[in-house]
Amino acid sequence: MSARMPKGMTAIRAELEAKSPMICYSGALVVDEEDHPIYSVAMPQEVAMKLCRRVYELNPKISVNIYTNDEWLVKDKKEYWAAQESDITGVIPQEVSFEDEEVYKEVHKVLCMGDKEDIAALEQQLVKEFPQIRIYRSKDTYLEIMSMKASKSDAIHMLKDHFHVKQEEIMAFGDNFNDIDMIRYAGLGVAMGNAADEVKEVADIVTDINDNEGERQILDKYFK
Repeated sequence: MSARMPKGMTAIRAELEAKSPMICYSGALVVDEEDHPIYSVAMPQEVAMKLCRRVYELNPKISVNIYTNDEWLVKDKKEYWAAQESDITGVIPQEVSFEDEEVYKEVHKVLCMGDKEDIAALEQQLVKEFPQIRIYRSKDTYLEIMSMKASKSDAIHMLKDHFHVKQEEIMAFGDNFNDIDMIRYAGLGVAMGNAADEVKEVADIVTDINDNEGERQILDKYFK
């Protein structure tokens, strides 16, 4: 599970030699073992279009990135923030015209990137103007926007039913605010040692930090 697009996760899945579905965009899209969509929660087209245009009105310096299924759409792939994200994920974005209404047909996530002061100001304004969508900062320079109906816990619930797994058999790890609903839902919710206090408060267990292989410590405890 990740906030990333499917292409940004396949290399990790291959490294783990895992053949399993992937929960992408923090629950807005789930793909099966062959990367075919099996669950999708997109933003309403009109809302996505209005949102992206409003961001540019508020601050033209903000990098606006649109994710639809397994496509990453930008105005300019050489733009600083888009190029940096491409280096991190290993995915090359596709350049499109944001004036084309078809771009907004099935938007799973909008990622706004910029200086932390600009992102903080943008978040404050968008939360006021767009109460019908989910808006949160995944880090100081990243603002992630999705349908209010998209959540990690709902995506896990769908897979639970798909694989006939009991809720109490589910283990989930998290360290950020958008992990809270997932940690609450899981039979065993685990907060990483580097997690925010609000995340630790809802967890059943708090493990060590990422750098000290906190996940592995829990997996060894329960599966060895």
